[in-house]
Amino acid sequence: MHTLNEAPVLNIVCLKWGSKYGPEYVNRLYGMVSRRLRRPFRFHCLTEDGRGLDPEIVVLPLECTDGLSGWWYKLTLFKQDFFGLRGQLLYLDLDLVITGDIDFLYATPGDFLIIRNWSRNLMWNSSVMRFAIGDYAHVWERFVSAAERVMAEFNGDQEWIFQCVPEAGNWPADKILSYKKSLDSKAFPLLEKLGGERFGLKAPANLDTPLPEQAAIIVFHGKPDPEDVAFQPSGLWKRASFVARHWY
Repeated sequence: MHTLNEAPVLNIVCLKWGSKYGPEYVNRLYGMVSRRLRRPFRFHCLTEDGRGLDPEIVVLPLECTDGLSGWWYKLTLFKQDFFGLRGQLLYLDLDLVITGDIDFLYATPGDFLIIRNWSRNLMWNSSVMRFAIGDYAHVWERFVSAAERVMAEFNGDQEWIFQCVPEAGNWPADKILSYKKSLDSKAFPLLEKLGGERFGLKAPANLDTPLPEQAAIIVFHGKPDPEDVAFQPSGLWKRASFVARHWY
């Protein structure tokens, strides 16, 4: 077993495509990882535009393919030869806030680890996943052989990954949480289901979303984004002051 000082370098990869997120999201993710991960790592950004990224971040050129956009580019991570990298690949979405130590992302045993989605139906959430590069090439190869059909039948990369790797292991559920599904982040949870925003309701500015002590990563899937609630509420969603404390 490797000690912290002897552990092999971990390849961390994020994806920035299009204009939804600017380089500051990548740089902040890199900063959070640097402060919270004691294992040796190299940080990569798969993108078609590397302008504004921290010079320590390795830019992997994203080959924009006709018909692909957004989350579907995540599937290129599973290519047999992914930019010649070797060993473990840890993928992190840009809209994460790291609030605690994340050595568990390296230490948790398993060949393929991914989040169990916060939905009633069993499926994966691909915001944080780890696997050995090249070992799950069938995820990409099966997709690219019938991309048009897959994109029509499956609602994003997460459903497709679940289709291809249903046996994947999951991260500790108390370590990776959803801002919207796991935390006390809704000001009026009952009215929210009735479309409270249509009645002009907004979360009071004095309400703050509590951060569970054991939480290490908060996932901001969909809306709001971290910046939307760092200093003020967003619609019915409470302010989350932990974002301002950790997201830099």
